[in-house]
Amino acid sequence: MKKNFYLLLFTLSIFAVACTKEQLPGVSPYSGQKELVEFVFLKANNPTLDKDYKASFDGQAINIEVPKGIDLTALVPTFELSEKATLMIGDTKVESDKTPVNFSKPLSITVVAQNKSIFKYYPSVLLVGVTQDFEANSKTSYHNYITNNLYIDLSTAIQKTALGVNYYEDAYNARAYGDFDKDGDLDIIGGTSNAYGTNALELEYFRNDVFEFKKDQSVFSNGMPKMLNARKAIVADLDNNGWLDVVFVGSGFDQSPYSGETIKILMNYNGKFAVKDLNINKSYFASVTAGDIDNDGDIDLFVTDNKSISKFLINDGAGNFNEDLAIYPGELWGKAYYSSELYDINKDGYLDLVTGGHEHNNANTIILLGNASGNFITSRMVTIPAISGFGVVVDIDFIDYDKDGKTDVLITRTGDGKLEQGYYKGYYLQLLKNGGDKFEDVTKTVLSNNASNSARWINLVRVHDVDNDGDMDITTDDKLYGLSWINNNGTFLKK
Repeated sequence: MKKNFYLLLFTLSIFAVACTKEQLPGVSPYSGQKELVEFVFLKANNPTLDKDYKASFDGQAINIEVPKGIDLTALVPTFELSEKATLMIGDTKVESDKTPVNFSKPLSITVVAQNKSIFKYYPSVLLVGVTQDFEANSKTSYHNYITNNLYIDLSTAIQKTALGVNYYEDAYNARAYGDFDKDGDLDIIGGTSNAYGTNALELEYFRNDVFEFKKDQSVFSNGMPKMLNARKAIVADLDNNGWLDVVFVGSGFDQSPYSGETIKILMNYNGKFAVKDLNINKSYFASVTAGDIDNDGDIDLFVTDNKSISKFLINDGAGNFNEDLAIYPGELWGKAYYSSELYDINKDGYLDLVTGGHEHNNANTIILLGNASGNFITSRMVTIPAISGFGVVVDIDFIDYDKDGKTDVLITRTGDGKLEQGYYKGYYLQLLKNGGDKFEDVTKTVLSNNASNSARWINLVRVHDVDNDGDMDITTDDKLYGLSWINNNGTFLKK
């Protein structure tokens, strides 16, 4: 009897072990966990993104933001699931970091547990940021500069500067051209400099009267605008009233304590300018450029500020501006930038920012590529090669010199006072070929006699077809300099 008892006990033990290993009757041996823990689009897997975008969860709803203009048809998601679960979209198994998914249409995400039970999620992709505008270049101040082509010897239009001396080549670094009175010809507005003096000088208007320019200060309707050290002037229609307005920036007294100046906007109403100071603190503003940076239909400004923070000034549509410090990378604040232009170089519908200044003071000449987020980031930055001795960038231009359909970049430099090159002495033109994903310095192969160690520095360069042969040539903006480089099938000869 005892023997039979032990045999029964042994048999029950074997059965119990077997049940533990194979699971008890009626209980599935497979996991029922089916949670989607995390869902994100990583920039590393989606190169068109400017950063990582992580989803938020609200029950079965998944909300995730991506910039406007991003191709939603092949986004690669990164996700975390419950252990042993799989993710399906329709009949397709999706692998994290690998499988592209079309999020341009409504879909559901099914998480399948190991035991084949399921839980559904419903993603909603929200488009944020800036919509593409493939006409963005036509709204830039640079476009107005190349369109309003007044290529003359400016000494024939301006005999005396506001200081009472004879006109000279870089007397009016801040100057702009436009048909401000809509009479069919181009007028001049400019500001000369008294950088080491104490008295601000009048900004001056020179009306084109059948190719004879006459100074006419009556165009200023609410007081005479004055600046001590005007550095740049640009033209744009800031309030969409059909008349060209003008923005002047300056840097003030050009020695310590560098007191700076206010930004002046000349609003054009039927050929008369109402002058107003922009409502931001005065500072060392060396350059300004304009374009519709947020693609909302009005023209915004970017100013380089060597004393404080270079910044974007966003237009409310009526020519009033508010600072937005989020658009320009904080890593670049406080650097010695003195030149800037906005232009859609890669033709993706977002304006790019090119800026340069004193490379010898740790301000590399750079291209910040725009993107759908509306903010510039240094991970989408191209650094232009430095030129020894010519570390001061004074002008930036754009040219398709070889007619390949890509926008190339032309940098005008002067001496930085290092080595044996004099400070603001001489010039060096640098040409960067747009290769699509990089910019190659082709100066030595296509631009002959591009530099001078001893000549007067060039403050402004103009890209235009001087000889009417269908390709773009390079000249100084002021014909008085007498410098030009003529394009012959993609190579330049100095004349």
